[in-house]
Amino acid sequence: MINHEHKIIYIHISKCAGTSVENAFGLLNQRVNVADYEHLYGWSDKDKLFLQHATPQQLFDLGYLNDEIWNSYYKFIIIRNPWDRLYSDYLWMLKQIKGYGSFFQFIKREGGFKKRLTLKDRYYRGDHLNSQTDYLKLNGKLIEYDKILHFENLLFEFKELERDLNLEDGFFEAKKKVAKKKFKHYSLFYNRRRLQLIEKYFKEDITNLSYKYKQKYRYSYRKNMLFLFYHFPLKTALKKIKLKFIK
Repeated sequence: MINHEHKIIYIHISKCAGTSVENAFGLLNQRVNVADYEHLYGWSDKDKLFLQHATPQQLFDLGYLNDEIWNSYYKFIIIRNPWDRLYSDYLWMLKQIKGYGSFFQFIKREGGFKKRLTLKDRYYRGDHLNSQTDYLKLNGKLIEYDKILHFENLLFEFKELERDLNLEDGFFEAKKKVAKKKFKHYSLFYNRRRLQLIEKYFKEDITNLSYKYKQKYRYSYRKNMLFLFYHFPLKTALKKIKLKFIK
């Protein structure tokens, strides 16, 4: 997202509070399936991507950004614990598809997720599986962002950002979206096989980001058996659990 009034460039990694930032800058009622090239937001049918989820490299390669703007605008990004982000994204994708898919199918873009994660139309969500590292590099080098915020500390860091950009107090907080309930901690979801999957497909993020896996709770087989009922209304959970066993 770009805002010429405030001279800022916000690089939006999925499931990192990006919607809250975009809403704060007036994109709350914007149609996400229609391209807004002025603000680099929405689905671009000609480029087959959501502009707000494009990496800096993609934005340069497609001609939406150049060195003059990039070097003169305030640039910021929000990053998130990789294990927490992918768990959150899996939950979100389960709500998007009309069916069920395992965590393995989600990461591998298979099964019930295949269409949404591979078919590049306005329902495409494959950018949600982009590596966070892809958003931290440009021309093979790490980007020197003016500010890198952390999802886990946004209450404090949004205040800092407001001061940096001379925005009124509470500029971001007023538009902040409240996440729906989930497991108390992502470690309840991850068993050894799921951890190995993340280590294989998101090795760069584990290496490059300042996060470690925290075993706050032991993996709960019982709670994972009730996973769908914990996160969905009863009727929806029953439909998905039926599909789970049929497939």
